Amino acid sequence: MAFSIRTAISIALAASLTVASPLAQNSPSQRAKRSDEDIISKWDLSNITLAAIRSPPVNWPLPILSKNWDGVKFDINATVDLGLQYMKQAAEHGANLVAFPEVWFHGYPKGVINEDHPNSWLQKHASDYIDNSIVAGDVNWNKLVQGAIDNEIYLALSLSEKDTIHLFMTQLLISPSGKILIHRHKIRPGGRERELWTDGKLDDLKVVTTPIGRIGMLSCAEHTYPEANFIMQAQTEDIHIGAWPLTPPFGNKTLDYEATEVIVSLAHSYANIGNTAFVLTSVGSSTIYPGGANPRWTRNNDDDSYTDVPIVYRSVNSTAFPRITYNADNGVSWASFQNINLGFPTYIPQDMGTNVPWHQVTIQQLTDMSTV
Repeated sequence: MAFSIRTAISIALAASLTVASPLAQNSPSQRAKRSDEDIISKWDLSNITLAAIRSPPVNWPLPILSKNWDGVKFDINATVDLGLQYMKQAAEHGANLVAFPEVWFHGYPKGVINEDHPNSWLQKHASDYIDNSIVAGDVNWNKLVQGAIDNEIYLALSLSEKDTIHLFMTQLLISPSGKILIHRHKIRPGGRERELWTDGKLDDLKVVTTPIGRIGMLSCAEHTYPEANFIMQAQTEDIHIGAWPLTPPFGNKTLDYEATEVIVSLAHSYANIGNTAFVLTSVGSSTIYPGGANPRWTRNNDDDSYTDVPIVYRSVNSTAFPRITYNADNGVSWASFQNINLGFPTYIPQDMGTNVPWHQVTIQQLTDMSTV
């Protein structure tokens, strides 16, 4: 393993910005000064720097495995401001793409997955979580889009998004000129996440072509779902963004799905099968794989402080990417899909079950259960 981290400067949380009226995504005040083509024409495509945030959002309980929210409130405004500072810092360190962990805006709700019946975390904190979730086109949404524009970066975000009825685990890919290239919802929130967030749709599993390569995104447990992996990898990504909520230090034998050993194995397997550079962004430890089966990852040390190393960086040669939309001779192909269909055991009943179809949780349901 190779460790190559640029030590970052200390960060102080800036004062809250003055709240303006909501802006439409295409309003004049958000238009980029330059086009994507103009911005990227100045980049050295043989030396593209990928950046993964590993520092926690505002008011997130620490240490990393703490799920104690007593007296803690979410703060989406301060978290967005902190995120903007990290974007600026990453750009000053030469980053061309900056990625944030799963629902970093406004914070993954550690504790929502528990053994209580009914779910005590939801009863105590659902209303606060709803209130701090972002609405498409609101002030904070537009501040984040402006962050991509101001820093002239590709921006890979993960946030809790609210519409009039539901919450979603959302990922966004924003171009340096502020174009929303990907706006997707996690297709199946995992475990008891399904009590808070509503499912996305398979139509959201898209890979987009950019001047630095074909980019796709998945969130946490989606990297274990055959339908998500297969559909994405069939579209031949060059750069994949994988967002997890947290990765604790190596060697914790009390953990299962939260263990870093499990998470990095999923990421490296995905990079190998898809022959893709992989940006694993997560609070605690972020890891960047340069591509394919290459074992020489870049990762922070477990004892690095968030102040000293809030961001992990890795440079890749994007001119070496194949940049093709589909490879019929690949193992992840239509022919392979047909083999899966043909080889599916006949003794297994063709029963859809209840876990795969679209599942929704309404904000009204969450509000009704909340005791605070």
